[in-house]
Amino acid sequence: MQTVHNILSNNNLYQDDFDFTSRLVNNNWVLVNEIKQTKTIYNFFLDNSLTISKNGTVAKAHWHYVNPEYIRITSNNEINVIKINFRDDDILTLDIDRSSNELAVFINESKSTTPLNTRHAITEFLHNKYINKARTIIHNHEYYYIEKSIEYGPFTAKHLIDKAEKDNISAQCFIREPQDADYSKRLRIKDLIEAI
Repeated sequence: MQTVHNILSNNNLYQDDFDFTSRLVNNNWVLVNEIKQTKTIYNFFLDNSLTISKNGTVAKAHWHYVNPEYIRITSNNEINVIKINFRDDDILTLDIDRSSNELAVFINESKSTTPLNTRHAITEFLHNKYINKARTIIHNHEYYYIEKSIEYGPFTAKHLIDKAEKDNISAQCFIREPQDADYSKRLRIKDLIEAI
């Protein structure tokens, strides 16, 4: 079984040009690793203060930007340089304990409409986020369609679905992606509708 560290290490990092501080600060970063036992929230602030809330108990520390890959956290006269990675807008990993080969995984609760107090709530939040992302990708993907032996397109999936729902074209029309030479995959507009 793969560890969280192995799974996330194999994914592309979300470290492109971005404003590091705006993604990190003023958000509730919920620690996923311990959510079954307790809810721990990290809050990074612009004044470089850091609060770590665990079951209502708040510990204070300070953080400092080192570079896009590292931050420094100072607490109780102890200084730790920690590897940090944004996996996307809502997932952050910190390599707090390098000897354990496990990453601390955080979810941005500030982006959720409900509190992320349980593993189920976190799973549901991520599921909905990625389902919506997949829908957006599908909506924006382009297809050709064939109707009465005439090919049209390319059109976005959203455009084709809208046309089919308004009965401007049949949902039974075959579609193909631009890179496909023919309609041998036997996909129809109705398949897009069902996928979304």
